[in-house]
Amino acid sequence: MTWKYLLFAQYPACFLLAIFFIVCYLRVRKSSAVKSILWVLLFGVALAVSVLFTFLGVQDGYWKLNSIFTLGIASWIGVALVFVALIAHVVHLVEKKHNRKVMEKELEKAAKEKEAAVAQAEEQGREAARQALEEGRRAAHQEEAAARFTQAAVAADAEAAASELASAAHTPIELKLDMPESAPAETQGEAPAEPAPDNSADTPVDPI
Repeated sequence: MTWKYLLFAQYPACFLLAIFFIVCYLRVRKSSAVKSILWVLLFGVALAVSVLFTFLGVQDGYWKLNSIFTLGIASWIGVALVFVALIAHVVHLVEKKHNRKVMEKELEKAAKEKEAAVAQAEEQGREAARQALEEGRRAAHQEEAAARFTQAAVAADAEAAASELASAAHTPIELKLDMPESAPAETQGEAPAEPAPDNSADTPVDPI
């Protein structure tokens, strides 16, 4: 058993790889043109290598054309390795698909949470705007009521002042003159002065 026999005995493995490559091409041919071309090229290479190894093994006398389907130990080892690689690839694809689904669910959940947060924020904003509007209306009503109260108070004051002025205008004014008190002679007229008594007759004359 030489290295050439081991290499040529892998024609069944190469044929299985060709089948795998054509299946991959059929899976991605509608989604990606580049991957489709790549899988087609790999299919052609694997099929060509399988046919080449088959005829080179026949030429070197390792097997005959009527016994190419009778696989030896080296061929079974190659087929087993290909199956292991295929199973690993399938597991990887399943895991990748599962991860993609999990990621999509997480993204969908995050999007729903974001939408809920945005809706809650919008609702809070609307509620805050409604409260601000109500507070503004309440403040406007209070200012209007205060203005009305002030106007009513001013009108009441003006009416009270006007009524006071009207009552003062209709009330007669009494003038009281305070005369200063004077002597009885001044008030009742002065009495005539009595003449002074003439004492000349009664005065004795001294003799010379």
